[in-house]
Amino acid sequence: MVKNKFNATQFLSSLFHYVRDFNFNHIIFEVNRYKTSVKLVRKSQTYGNAELFYVSADTKAFAPVISQINAAIELAELEGTQQASVKTPDLQREEQIFQFRLREFGHGKYQLDLSI
Repeated sequence: MVKNKFNATQFLSSLFHYVRDFNFNHIIFEVNRYKTSVKLVRKSQTYGNAELFYVSADTKAFAPVISQINAAIELAELEGTQQASVKTPDLQREEQIFQFRLREFGHGKYQLDLSI
């Protein structure tokens, strides 16, 4: 049993602040049965291209974060839009809007790409 789970609100707030401050425009979650990895990608002519590993964690410990993102995506799909938003009180702008794309590779491996 996992004792230390991620606080979804604090993690997403710090992640979105970091992405915005360093001009990254993609957050990529790679998930399998055992671990979740978060990678940041920048594709920009102004700031240059970059790829940065952010964090890796046990899937069960990371479940609250993925759950909050999934809730935002489900709400966007019900509304019929391709843009979802996560609201946290820790963000200066109080909400972060993103587009999403989910890829399934089989055998329990997924990649979720959030475009900021």
